[in-house]
Formats: sequence, structure tokens, C-alpha cells
Amino acid sequence: MAKARKADEEKSMDSLMDAMTNVVGFLLLILIVSSLGISEAVRKVIANIQPVTEQELQTLKATRENTLENLQKLQQLQTQLDQSKVDPKDAEHLSIQLEEFEKNNKELLDKTSDIDAWRKKVEEEEARQKANEEKVNLASTELAKLKAILDQTPQREVKDAQVVKMPNPRIAPAEAVAYYVVCTGKRVYFVGDPYEHVFRVRDVLDQNFASLAFSDPKGMGSFAFPLIGTRQNEARTGFAPLDETVRVTSRMEKDYAPWEAVKIVEFQRAGADPNFTYTAAPEKGMWTRLFGGQDRRDFTVRKFRLDEAKVKAYFGDGAKGPKDFKYFVERSGTSDRLKLSLGFKPEGGWSVEQFRATNSEFQNLCKQATVNRGALFYYYVAPDSFDVYLQAREVSEAFAIPAGWTTWKGERLDLKAMAFRQTVRINLDTTIPVAEYRKIADAAGASMAAQLVDEVNNLDAKVTAAVPKEITDAAEKQKFIDQLTAERKAWIFSNLQPWTREIYETALAATEVRGEKEIQIDVHPPEIPHVRIFVGSRPPAKPTPPPDPNAAKKKAPPPTGGPARLILD
Repeated sequence: MAKARKADEEKSMDSLMDAMTNVVGFLLLILIVSSLGISEAVRKVIANIQPVTEQELQTLKATRENTLENLQKLQQLQTQLDQSKVDPKDAEHLSIQLEEFEKNNKELLDKTSDIDAWRKKVEEEEARQKANEEKVNLASTELAKLKAILDQTPQREVKDAQVVKMPNPRIAPAEAVAYYVVCTGKRVYFVGDPYEHVFRVRDVLDQNFASLAFSDPKGMGSFAFPLIGTRQNEARTGFAPLDETVRVTSRMEKDYAPWEAVKIVEFQRAGADPNFTYTAAPEKGMWTRLFGGQDRRDFTVRKFRLDEAKVKAYFGDGAKGPKDFKYFVERSGTSDRLKLSLGFKPEGGWSVEQFRATNSEFQNLCKQATVNRGALFYYYVAPDSFDVYLQAREVSEAFAIPAGWTTWKGERLDLKAMAFRQTVRINLDTTIPVAEYRKIADAAGASMAAQLVDEVNNLDAKVTAAVPKEITDAAEKQKFIDQLTAERKAWIFSNLQPWTREIYETALAATEVRGEKEIQIDVHPPEIPHVRIFVGSRPPAKPTPPPDPNAAKKKAPPPTGGPARLILD
């Protein structure tokens, strides 16, 4: 049994070996065939290969070396990359850190999101910095110049501190008389009583009346103004104008015969306001109109007005004035008054050494002021003269004179009186030049009379000519004419007629007024009393418009010309 199994196993093994022998045989055959094919292919490739030169061979060798070298570098790079590979856990950790960084630095990311805008800002800042550097360089140059100048400047003298008394402010008594002192230009100027200056200017204007009077015969307006006396008026509400009685003599009639040749036509008024009626009176000669057949008449004493341009030219730009001051005389606002401003001559006044000297002029003025129990000194102090003011006040207070002060700067000073004077005595012999008044009456009076006649006789034609062309409606045109006619008649009656007569009456009153008279002071410093300038006036050219019920009411202007209220300290 065992032998049989063994025989079978041997038989199987023989069969396996035969099969393997067959397989090997086939493989050998295939290898031989393949080798023959490869050999044939090789022969074809070799047959097609071009012969290689020595130079080409060297090039190929160099290329081979470079290739081998690059291959070596690539192998090294591959090794480095393999070594630098991040562990997945590390990569995840880095990702978490990056997210945290972005979250914590969002503001930074926002600011750097627009890199072009930031780059532009940087360029602008660089340009600005360059400009600033140029300014700094320029400033450095100027600073160097200033330092050089400063090095050459003498060192400033340090003065001792001044002892200033504590102020004790109080209002000066109403009856006190203020003497003004101005400290400017490191000098002291004693102005004194403002009335002394305005009266001085008034007298100068009167003395030069012939060259300063308004004498244009073509002027239309008030040529004269009245002087007010001390007698109460009839209503006892004020003071009446100063009057003089003029008596007619045969000599006078002969001297003034040319006035009768001056013919005037005037309106007469009847009725009551506002329904006045006006009728033209028959033509009369001026002499008859003034006296009306009587042998005497009372005429108001008046002064003729001055020419503003002539006054301005006479005083010039401070050309006139006493030794210490320049006088500037000019129109007071839009009124017919003149006012005075003081300027200060550099060579005038006193220095500290001069007014502190024994028996100086300033000290003598202080002595004179002590005679008046109500005297006080009021100082106007310019910024450059505070030290001078302290020393001047020390001198005045040594005479027990109360004082006050205020800061002031400028070239001119207007002084207001503290206590108003009511009256003053003036010499009318020198104030009113009779001959000059007669010249003005002969020339200006005749011209004004002619203008009056023209206004009365040609009133209708003048009113019709004044109607605007744009008024075409007949009713509106007639309304315009009626209103303007009534207003022009009233203006002629109330203004032009009195102005014309006043010219002649002023000249007649001047022939009788004599000596000193006590006159009311009509204005107060800085305005100049008893002086007026001519201000022209013409008849209305159109009716006065009716009041606007919706217009805001004008506030009354604050009172002017009141006395100065001084504070003593």
C-alpha cells in the first residue's frame, strides 16, 4: 500500500518536472526571439545615429556633469523639504494661532487693507515734512540774524518799582471844577478848563470873520442865528433872544435906500393847522417890508454863519494853537456846529525834571488851582507815560488837590466840561463887525430875495415839473401836485421867507448893539459856543410819504452834550 502511494508520488513528480521543462523551453525560445528583435532594433538605431565630433562629445560631457550636479542639488532640496515638513498636529496648532492673531489684530488688518491710500498719505507727509524743514531752516536763519542784532543791543535798564496807592473810587461833586492834565510822549500837558480853549477859538473866529464868513450869494438857507440873552421869554419856558431897537432916521433911509429897490413877494397864511391856506401878498420893497411904515422896530441880535471850508483851511491840520497844543476845528457830526480837538506839540508840555523842579510852571498852576475850593485834576494817561503820570500826581497831591485818571491813547483829545456854565459876558463891539454884516446883507440878501420871488411866482410850474414821468394816472398825478404844492408853500412860509428877512434884520441890529452883554452859552465843550456854519437847504422835491404803520418805531437818540461824570480815586 505504501509502495503504491510512493510510486504515485514519484510519478506525479516526474510529470511536474516535464511540465516545468516545457515552460523553460518556451521561455528560452521567447528570449531568443526577443534578443534577435532587440539586436535588430539596436542595429537600426546605431545605423541612424550620426557620427559625433570631439567638440560635441565634450559638450555632451559638460552637459552630463551639469545634469548630475543639478540632480544632486535636487536630491538635497528634497531632503530639506522632507525634513521641514510640518507635522499635521503642528499645522493645526499654527492655524489656530493664525486665527487668533487675525482676530486680535483686526484693526491693524483694516488699516493695512488699502495699502495704496496709506502709501499716498506717507508721500503727502513726506512732502509736508520737507516744506516744514524749509520753514525751519528759514526761521533758523532769521533767528540767527535776530541773535546778532540782540548781541549788539544795549542791555535794558531795570527801573525801580513804583509805589502806587490803593484807589478810593468816588464820583466827583457836581459843583467841582475839573482841570484836565494829559500825560503823553513822556511829557505832561496842562489843559486846564476846556471852556478856556473853546472860547479862545471862538474869539479867533470872530476876529477873522471877514475872511471866514459864508458869503456865497447863491446859497439858499439860514445865513444867521440868534444870540440868546438872560431875559425870560413870554411863555417863561426859556430865555428870549437878545433884541435891539432900531429907529428910522432920515440919514438911515438915505443909507439904506438900495434895500427898497429889492422887491419881494411873500405868502400870507390863514386858518389853522393842518388846514392852512396860503395866498401871495403884493410885492413890496425890502425896507417897507422890514419897518411897515413904522419909525422903529425891535430886531433880534444875530451872528452871520461861517463857511466850513474856509474854517477848515484856516486852521489846517493843527497849524493853529497855543505853545503846547494843536487846535483841530471841524464840523460836529451833521449839525451846524463846530467842535475843537486838541493835539499835543512834541516840544510842548514839561518833562519830569521840568515839572518837578522847584517853582515850576506846573507847580504854580497847582497853587492857583487851590484857590478854588472845588478844583480837581483829571489825568488822561497814554500807555507810554504811566510813570510820568505817577510823578505828576505826586506833585499835585502835595497841594491837596483831589485827582482822578483814565487811560487814553491817540493823537487828538476831545474834552467835555464837567460842570456846565450857563452864561458868559462877551463884548459885542468886537464880536459883530457892522461893516462886514452890511456887505453880506447887500449881496446875499438881494440874491435870497430873488430866489424867494422865483419860488412864489413860479410855484405851480416848479411843482408840475417835479411830477415823475412814471406817474401817468391823472388822479395820482393831481394828488402828487396837491400834496407837493401844500408842502412847498409851508416850507417857503416857514423857512425861505424868514431866512430872507433875517439877513437884513441881522445887519440892522448890528448897528445898534453895544458893549458887553451877558449871553447864554448855547453849546458846551468840545463844541464851540456862539459859532455856526452855513448848511444849505432846498424846497421839497416830492411829497412826504405817509408813515408806515408796520415800520419799527425809531428809538429816541441818547441825550448828548451832558456834563462829564468823573471818577476820583
